[in-house]
Amino acid sequence: MFTMKEPELLFFPLQFIDLCILLGCDYCDSIKGIGPKRAIDLIKQHRNLETVLKNVDRKKYSVAEDWMYKEARQLFLEPEVTDPEKIELKWLEPDEEGLVKYLCGDKAFNEDRVRNGAKKLTKARTGTTQGRLDSFFKVLPNTNNTANKRKAEEKTGAKKKAKVGGGKFRKPK
Repeated sequence: MFTMKEPELLFFPLQFIDLCILLGCDYCDSIKGIGPKRAIDLIKQHRNLETVLKNVDRKKYSVAEDWMYKEARQLFLEPEVTDPEKIELKWLEPDEEGLVKYLCGDKAFNEDRVRNGAKKLTKARTGTTQGRLDSFFKVLPNTNNTANKRKAEEKTGAKKKAKVGGGKFRKPK
């Protein structure tokens, strides 16, 4: 069961899914004019989207005739998930012409940007990885001088703190 901070905002999983659909999700649009507060009130009052749609003022809130809320609900309940063991990924040279055809022809991307991106992919594939920071200098062994220096700093810091006091906001004794 999904709960929010306020005890009166208790929803069962199906009601929460309907609330998400009512607010708009990746699978379908929202109903224009219904914001978070109104959506919560509608789900609390009517319990599901079917009843909300029967009782909502269609003049005030325009609901599309082909609003696919049932399909969206089904995708929330039974998402399509591919078994990762069945997926085989290979790092190959980018198909520049295929990318240009798809991104520029079908999706209206800028061709120069797509070609530059393909060149960057090719360069990244053939380039070397970043070196470690310690490869640029020799790591020296730790000496006691730093430990002694820290102890000396702590002693002087304690003395300085002891001297600090007063001020106009000093607590009376």
